[in-house]
Amino acid sequence: MAVTAVSLFSGCGGFDLGAKRAGVCVLWANDINRHAAATYQKYLPEVEFRLGDIRTIEKCVIPQADLLIGCYPCQGFSAAAWRRWRTRDQRDLFANVDNFLFLEFVKAIPYVKPKFVFIENVQGLRSSAQGWFFQAQKEVLEKAGYTVFNTRLNTKHYGLAQSRNRIFIVGVEKSLPYRYSFPDPTHGPDYLYPYQSQKKVIGHLPPWPAGEFEDIPFHGHYLTRNRKKPWDSYSYTIVAHSHHVCLHPMGESMLKVGKDQWILRGSTNRRFSWRECALLQTFDEEFEPDGPLSAKYAQVGNAVPPSIGKLIVQPAVRFLEAQ
Repeated sequence: MAVTAVSLFSGCGGFDLGAKRAGVCVLWANDINRHAAATYQKYLPEVEFRLGDIRTIEKCVIPQADLLIGCYPCQGFSAAAWRRWRTRDQRDLFANVDNFLFLEFVKAIPYVKPKFVFIENVQGLRSSAQGWFFQAQKEVLEKAGYTVFNTRLNTKHYGLAQSRNRIFIVGVEKSLPYRYSFPDPTHGPDYLYPYQSQKKVIGHLPPWPAGEFEDIPFHGHYLTRNRKKPWDSYSYTIVAHSHHVCLHPMGESMLKVGKDQWILRGSTNRRFSWRECALLQTFDEEFEPDGPLSAKYAQVGNAVPPSIGKLIVQPAVRFLEAQ
């Protein structure tokens, strides 16, 4: 029998597409964003999808499955949020109800009865409120009956042409005779293969794809740091906000002219297109998210790269298939 999964806070389906590549049959999924829901159902039509706020959905409708996957909102734990909040009362972190959506994930566990749980979030989760939220999530999973493993993983070490640091939390049902191990890095100076380059991943695409990139002026905040990596390098992190997406590698590099001050050089400077972002995130060539330009960027930037989703769930799939 196929290994099955339930997915919460599913977005456009990056983690789930990765799980599918690993042989998992996703049974049920949920997200509150209508554009992400439309994209998900376009590429994973076999999955029962429930559009809506998970807080208003009765958990008893969620089926049992071997895996429970969740990528609850990360904005409250991001580096940008921390920069905003560090000069304010940290009670703001606790007042933001979205920072507690991990409890909705845990509430689903008695109904799904998963053998493994998989969670992805930004690396700021470890430091927000001196690590309170990170520790709280581990504790509720342990109380729910899981041995918890976690790591910080950078996608550039796993064959992606993108530097993207994320936290992964894996829970293994305590009754299972299994100890989860995260995949070993494969790319970089200390590993078997060199870093993947942007040229190899997006070099075949047209240089000026009309209507596919955010074409507004580069504001002052955008120019406070370097936004361009060369063709033979991996990219910076693919982000969800279309205004903050990094520069395409063509043309001249940016020049630092002072503390937190960079300037553009030459006339060939534009942000990545949403399609380039999708390929750097390891979505397939034919993948196209639903919605306007900003929604396309948001779905791609918020997603777990499918190739990373596959790597993370694969050890559990192999164990379960061998039983």
